[in-house]
Amino acid sequence: MILFIGFWLLQIGLSYFQHKNYKEVLNEIKKMKTGYLGVGIAKAKFKVGKGVVTFLVTDENKVILDYQEMSGYTVFARFKRNQRFVGKKAEDIRQSLKGKQQITAFNQALTLIDKELLKMEG
Repeated sequence: MILFIGFWLLQIGLSYFQHKNYKEVLNEIKKMKTGYLGVGIAKAKFKVGKGVVTFLVTDENKVILDYQEMSGYTVFARFKRNQRFVGKKAEDIRQSLKGKQQITAFNQALTLIDKELLKMEG
């Protein structure tokens, strides 16, 4: 029982650091003077498998200004910037995405950006 409680407390502590990383990256992105932010989250079914969180920033023409992704199975996952997508049109990188979770998170983020762009037009 003590071992179970120890692992549970360890998981809480590591989850705190993962959440802290999430907030730090989000605040860094918010400091950008231009662009539209979309956040996509794709969880594995039954919480078994890799989850993906995507921060996508584009301009009004949907050219990617920043792309960061956290992907993994454990609380040790951290955000990583993907420079090879920066400067490309969002629609053009879809075929470069690998895995259902990554595609789902990207599509969610892009949908949020589309909604924000529609608000700006109307």
